[in-house]
Amino acid sequence: MNHMAFRTGQTFVSPLSLAASLALASCGSEPGPTGAAGGTSAGKGGDAGASQSGGSGGSPNGPSGGSGAASSPGSAGVGGTGASGLADNATAGGGASGSGNGGNGSGEPVFHIFMAMGQSNMAGVASFQDSDKNTDPRLLVWGGCNQPAGMWNIANPPLSDCPGEKGWNLATAVDPGVWFGKTLLEKLPAGHTIGMVGTAESGESINTFISGGSHHQMILDKIAAVKGAKNARFAGIIFHQGETDNGQQTWPAKVVQLYDEVKAAFGVNYDVPFILGELPDGGCCSGHNVRVHEAADLLPVGSWVSQEGTTVMDAYHFDHASVVIMGKRYGEKMLEELGW
Repeated sequence: MNHMAFRTGQTFVSPLSLAASLALASCGSEPGPTGAAGGTSAGKGGDAGASQSGGSGGSPNGPSGGSGAASSPGSAGVGGTGASGLADNATAGGGASGSGNGGNGSGEPVFHIFMAMGQSNMAGVASFQDSDKNTDPRLLVWGGCNQPAGMWNIANPPLSDCPGEKGWNLATAVDPGVWFGKTLLEKLPAGHTIGMVGTAESGESINTFISGGSHHQMILDKIAAVKGAKNARFAGIIFHQGETDNGQQTWPAKVVQLYDEVKAAFGVNYDVPFILGELPDGGCCSGHNVRVHEAADLLPVGSWVSQEGTTVMDAYHFDHASVVIMGKRYGEKMLEELGW
């Protein structure tokens, strides 16, 4: 397994070493409780099996549902309280595995990997302010703008490369990904770490991100670089895109294709939350939000966050206050989906 390094000042340490140094509670040996029997709805598992609290070092395996059901979230405890874990295996019957809550079953701190994907409203356009800065080493980014490529760095905006493959340099911008991460930190299980992977490219169609597109290999390369980190767990995706594809009826299916390809690249057999952001009112493309909602409905664990109350700085882009709002909404929705 690849042990990767990241930089704090001039010192290089691995994500695992970081998690260990920040651990606030030791891992116990007593397994946490498993969930009660699930229901019969394929792909979801039983309600009684969800959100069981963990003991020290609990198991990620949830209960099996009834006929044809997939495994539902069980519990994987850390430091005595535990965070619900996502079962890695679905039971027989053809159901898809349900979303879960970030345990790995080993009792060790988890390195939660999140993808930040889309076009310019995910890459960032509004100017960076001091309030956007992050100094918490529990929130990392793979590469990122203004920081060394090919390694884990303390996450600061923008999280995607600049200039990216499109060549637009947004080095002074803030993106919603950093505020998403800051929001997750508020409820991050003790000793765990967040790793953000930014792949947003301004002004680009979804066709450039899926198989055969000009940015698809970049996405695959980043996933290949991060998935081997010690105790890494692919945990979710936030996605803001659609201005370039405004109103296209095929767009929702292509979102599902993107999700499937990212999941395959990580090599996991469970589903993760995929959270889409609405396009802003007052801009070019708010009519596309019907497609955003359709895509969320098609995804195994899809949802969307509202742009209500946001404002734009031009025909396309959120202003600074709205970037913060959207980032926090992504984070709040992800916390809800993960059950932290």
